[in-house]
Amino acid sequence: MGGGGRYPYPKHVWSPAGGWWTQPTNWKSNTAIAVAIAGTITAAAWRFSAENEQRHARPKGWIPSQLWAKEFQDGEVYGKK
Repeated sequence: MGGGGRYPYPKHVWSPAGGWWTQPTNWKSNTAIAVAIAGTITAAAWRFSAENEQRHARPKGWIPSQLWAKEFQDGEVYGKK
């Protein structure tokens, strides 16, 4: 099984994925850094959204954002009387 050994390939071909038979030695740390950056951006967007959320009409039932939005932190539960 396999496809044989590595064969000569054109060196002038550029590939954003790294080209033929690539296996960067630091792929684990690069992946960890990318995940950390994506997590930081997601957390910042989540926090900004939760702090600035405003509802102009009362929800008819419970919605998940009532757990973290400042608008719902006073103990009042919309949709229930």
